Amino acid sequence: MRRFSSCVDDLLRRPEIRRLALRRAHHFSRNRLQHCLAVAKLSFYTARLIGADSRTCARAALLHDWYFENRGEHRNRVGANVHHPQIAADNARGLGEPTAVIDIIQTHMWPYGGRTPRSVEAWIVWMADNLVWVTDLVASAAVYLRKKVRRFLYGSSREQGYAA
Repeated sequence: MRRFSSCVDDLLRRPEIRRLALRRAHHFSRNRLQHCLAVAKLSFYTARLIGADSRTCARAALLHDWYFENRGEHRNRVGANVHHPQIAADNARGLGEPTAVIDIIQTHMWPYGGRTPRSVEAWIVWMADNLVWVTDLVASAAVYLRKKVRRFLYGSSREQGYAA
C-alpha cells in the first residue's frame, strides 16, 4: 500500500512549492502550504478508503492553490476564486503533471470556475478543499472568540497591571 509521503515528497522538495508557506492567512490562520497539505492528506486517505487513485488526488490537492497574488485579477476575492484554478493548473502542467491532475486542479473551485468536476478523484479533492476550509474557519473563529472573551473579562494586557 502506497504511503502519502511517497506521492508528494518530490513536490515538497521544490522551492517554488515550499514558497507557499510564505503566504500567511490563506484561509484564516493557516498559510497556503499548510492548507494544501491538509487538503492533500484528506484527499489521499479518502481516495484510498474508497478505491480511487490516491496518488493523483494527493498531487492535485497539493498543487490546487499553487499561485501567488501578484496578478491584477487577484486584487479581489472573486477574481482569485475564478482565475487561480487555471493558474495553478498551468503551474502543475509546467512540472509535467498528468492530465488527470490538471483536470482536478481546474475544477476544484466549482461552481466559481464554471467547470464541474468530472471524476471521482476531482470530487474528492473538491470535497476535501471545502472541508478543510470550513475546519480552518471554525478553528479561526474559536481563536478570535477566545481573544474577545478574554479581553472582555480581563481587559487588555495594559489593564491587567493594575493592583486590586
